Amino acid sequence: MYLNPSARSWTAPAATSDGDPRAVHRELPGFAPTPLIEVPDLAKELGVRRLLVKDEHLRAGLPSFKILGAAWAIFKGLGGTTSLKDLKVDPETTLVSATAGNHGRAVAYMAKLLNLKAHIFIPAGTAPARIEAIRGEGAKVDVVDGDYQQAVERATQRASENPKALLAADVGDSMTPIWATQGYRTILHEIDEQLTEAPDLVVVPVGAGAFASAVVQHYRSDGARPKILTVEPDSAACLLKSLQAGEPVNVPGPHPSKMAGLNAGDVDTHAWPYLKNGVDAAVTVTDEETDEAMRDLADKDIVAGECGAASLAGVRAFREHLTKDSIVVLISTEGVHGISR
Repeated sequence: MYLNPSARSWTAPAATSDGDPRAVHRELPGFAPTPLIEVPDLAKELGVRRLLVKDEHLRAGLPSFKILGAAWAIFKGLGGTTSLKDLKVDPETTLVSATAGNHGRAVAYMAKLLNLKAHIFIPAGTAPARIEAIRGEGAKVDVVDGDYQQAVERATQRASENPKALLAADVGDSMTPIWATQGYRTILHEIDEQLTEAPDLVVVPVGAGAFASAVVQHYRSDGARPKILTVEPDSAACLLKSLQAGEPVNVPGPHPSKMAGLNAGDVDTHAWPYLKNGVDAAVTVTDEETDEAMRDLADKDIVAGECGAASLAGVRAFREHLTKDSIVVLISTEGVHGISR
């Protein structure tokens, strides 16, 4: 476990205004705010006043929150200014990205929605269901003999070779990770609207850290300043090790966790300054702990995949830091693959 007692007093730099991602999100077929579900039994187990789960198992027809970042990043990358329907794009454009599953599927879905092509690079060892889900959206998929970082490198190279390609990444040095992070804040605006009082703790699963940096940017500006707890697989704890070292640390693969979307060996360069300064605590969890959390959430009629259930496993590891007055929000970032629209 890592603790940063000064995180709540840090103020994130003011975000640049690139428009309102929520306006574009509302144009997505089937878009609606996802539920914030109160779970009194889990609150009782942890000895807190309230525990709520932000359930992202079905977001605009896809089984994770990733469509929020992908849609806004692609919209901005294609020169969008007002709405999706007003985009003027070359139908020969190819959206290129690396993924551990959910982001690639979201990119492929956006390509299909906009009548574009998609080329997705995915690490070897990714569950076949994730790969087939991306192909099912009409994308070309290359399985990379390596880890997520190597998939990112392959995607970046491929995009550089194609003058009609847009690198629709959510990590790396391009602008699209910044735009993706802006898109993820729709989740946090919804929590603000759905929760009648400010949370004391927000728990977020972490891979390379783009979404977690959105959480930090949101809660380290004006308004509520809850503690932020990040959760990673014990076999891919790049953020925890980086926080402990005070600088980005690579965790070499292979990363075998079933929490596929969290299997990252490096913290994203855009995300790192926010995470270093604004995260209060970081923990790691095992596959066995997330399996148990999945079952317990399913018992409460909440559909959560391994990455989504990591939030519950993580707050259980953090329970000694909770109080009887705590209001805890768990962000469950994905559903079970094979269960979608």
